[in-house]
Amino acid sequence: MMLTLALPDFDPRLDPIVERDPAKLRDWLIRLPMSQVQDAGRQVLDALASCNRVRIAPDERFALLEQYGTAIDLLAGGLESLYRVPGLPMAERARQAAQLMRALWQELATGYKRTLIDRLEKRSLFGNQRLAAQVIQRTMQTHYQQLRLASRTYMAMPAGFWRETHQLFRHAGEHKLLEEGNDDHQTSSNLYYKRMLLLALADPSRYAQDELDKVIELVDSYAPLIRFQSPSKLSAAAGFFLVRLDQDSAPRYIGARNTDGIDGAALLIDTIELGKKLYRALHALEAKAPLAHDRAKVLMWMEILRRVSRQWSIAPKRLFQRILADTRIELCLGLAATVHTTSAGQIDTGTVSPKISQWRIVNESPGGYAVRGDAMPAELARAGEIVALRASADEPWMIASVRWLQQRDDGGIDMGLQVMSAQPTPAMVRAAGPRENVPAQPALLIPEITVLKQAAQLAASKGTYAPLRELAVDTGNGVLRLRATKLVEQQMGYDLFEYQPG
Repeated sequence: MMLTLALPDFDPRLDPIVERDPAKLRDWLIRLPMSQVQDAGRQVLDALASCNRVRIAPDERFALLEQYGTAIDLLAGGLESLYRVPGLPMAERARQAAQLMRALWQELATGYKRTLIDRLEKRSLFGNQRLAAQVIQRTMQTHYQQLRLASRTYMAMPAGFWRETHQLFRHAGEHKLLEEGNDDHQTSSNLYYKRMLLLALADPSRYAQDELDKVIELVDSYAPLIRFQSPSKLSAAAGFFLVRLDQDSAPRYIGARNTDGIDGAALLIDTIELGKKLYRALHALEAKAPLAHDRAKVLMWMEILRRVSRQWSIAPKRLFQRILADTRIELCLGLAATVHTTSAGQIDTGTVSPKISQWRIVNESPGGYAVRGDAMPAELARAGEIVALRASADEPWMIASVRWLQQRDDGGIDMGLQVMSAQPTPAMVRAAGPRENVPAQPALLIPEITVLKQAAQLAASKGTYAPLRELAVDTGNGVLRLRATKLVEQQMGYDLFEYQPG
């Protein structure tokens, strides 16, 4: 298989300014003002981009890239402290830091890809398989860093990312280089490829920042458990995902689809063993939860395990087709702001003048909307939060959950909303036990939906739910006594659970 990787043209004008001595390059990198992380990052990016556009022997280029890679690793923590924010859209400084970090990883990957192509073109070096294995391993490692960064910043991957990643995997497999390049297999090309596939299958745009830390931890730990096999060996609907190695696309759930028409440029991901391991981990946490000192953290771990288990076994299916739309709506972001707004200000949640923003629906279905916002207040939109929405000022507010987010390069954001109720009752809720002395928190009563066999539910601040916990709910028309009975879901912004009259 011939590798077709996107590389920049050579520019002879850059030859005089490119440092070709690894020792001198290292000294220059050490002297950079790392405390001024963005300034240092831009200098590294300029130097690396110039290096990638001049002709250098593959082994010499590899030595230079190792120095650049060390410097980028040192910059990564400082830049992450700038772009790691709780919500979208990012403020300008954070967005610049994220874009700089993305450019550094992309340019480092470009350098390694150029090294590989140059090495393959030099027949005299064709027997040096170790260099090829190291270069592919570094490229896959850098691609994984790009995907992690995109996940943390809710950014889309650049065009061609998956096509080139699949090409590198195929090339390494055909030349028996997947487990080569390092003394141990903990950083092999094969393992980095599995991590990328598993992270993509987790659908990271659905997680808040703290949740995503746990998801990536699970990806790093559990990726070795997934197995590859031929599409012709599909044996069950659950636990199998398709990777098209000849396309620029991430893996997808295949279910019970017939695989007869899929040619050899494809493989199946088998997650059955992974699912068994996750089930055992979840069972152990469930046994530990009642006695845990930090029960909230244990519950968060349990919910994340449940969510990734669904994504990595039978991916959720869309119930309705999306319909293109172009309609303006108003949104109010966050549980407290939603309660304040839907109560017409009659319930005091401590939120001062909640911001109502204008968004555009880009497509819709009976279950929800994909919306797009421009020039929004910074960091208000968060995955796993509740929002209020309406089409116009004379219509009632509905409530929905933010299911996914994506940051666009122009500063705008796209967001997926799943409607929870068209008739919510705003309220304040507090624990009703005799020894409880906790301030009331904003909540929403969601009425029963008989046709969907959905019981009445309560959405409240995260940490409100506990099995059989007695609650006092003030709706403005009186206080209801309720008992929590079943947790439906737990997001970073709320607990959603069923209840019975207390």
